[in-house]
Amino acid sequence: MEYLRKLKVRLVRGEYKNPLKGQIRNSKEVYRIFKDIKNNASETCIAIYLDNDLRPLAYNVISTGTLSCTIVEPRDVYGYGFVLLARYFILIHNHPNSGIEEPSIEDYQVMKLFTNVSAYMQMYFLDFIIVGDKGYWSSFRTFRQNGDRYDSVASF
Repeated sequence: MEYLRKLKVRLVRGEYKNPLKGQIRNSKEVYRIFKDIKNNASETCIAIYLDNDLRPLAYNVISTGTLSCTIVEPRDVYGYGFVLLARYFILIHNHPNSGIEEPSIEDYQVMKLFTNVSAYMQMYFLDFIIVGDKGYWSSFRTFRQNGDRYDSVASF
C-alpha cells in the first residue's frame, strides 16, 4: 500500500535579528538586517516575506550557489510565500566574487521575471537588493501605495 507524505512546516528562529517594530518602509531597513550576507563565500539569495501591512513574516534562504552565481526558481520563492500566506516579498542577495553591488544581466532577468509573474500569483515583488562590500543597490528605492498593492518607483 502506498501512503501520501504529510506536509509539516516548522518555523524556527533564524540567524538574522529583526530590529524593526512593524512595517518595513524602505530598502535601507532590509539592508541593515541582512547586510552580513556580504561575508558569505558563495552567492546567497534570501526571500523576505511580508503581510498585507508590510510587516515581515519570515525569511528563507532560497539558494546558495557558487562564487559567481546562484539559481533562483520562482516555484521556490512563491511556494514558501504561499505557505506563509504572504502578500509581498523582497529578494536580497550578495556578489561575493566582485563585491560590487551593481546588478548583472542575470539580476535584471530575475527582476523582470518576478515583476511579470507576481501579479498573476497575487504575491507582489517589492524589491531586489544586492549587497556588496561597500553598500547595497535596490531596484525600488522606496515603496509607494497604489490601491491595495505596492508598485516600484523604478521601472524595467
